[in-house]
Amino acid sequence: MTFKTHGDYATRARASFARQAMMTTLGAQIADVAPGQVRLTLPFNPDLTQQHGFMHAGAITSVLDTAAGFAAYTLMPEDAAVLTVELKSSLLRPAAGVRFHITGQVVKPGRTIIFTEATAMAEDGQGVHTEIARLSASMMVVQGRAFRG
Repeated sequence: MTFKTHGDYATRARASFARQAMMTTLGAQIADVAPGQVRLTLPFNPDLTQQHGFMHAGAITSVLDTAAGFAAYTLMPEDAAVLTVELKSSLLRPAAGVRFHITGQVVKPGRTIIFTEATAMAEDGQGVHTEIARLSASMMVVQGRAFRG
């Protein structure tokens, strides 16, 4: 699918992501930015585990939501942003791995609402990637408000 972009969307997305204190705290980083798609990485962190030693669903869901949101953000004009208005996270397997690869993508762009999806893959350290979670989300286009972009 071909998407319409505005200006230097990749630089804007990277700059906005860099201002997200939550993603810095989690250790998430941008791996790639393309029109309607963002790929993030998240290293395993024992400080972000639940009682069984797996990465906590809250951490994984937060990064899934961010990947989906930034996928939508790549399609925004320079004076617009997005906010999540609805999401559903499905946890398919325990979040066990040395690193997680999260891809967010736009399913259907719109003037007011953008439909997105994201997937999380766990990397086991041997090069094997296993899908552990999926998210579907609706992003609201926000214009005319003072955002830190």
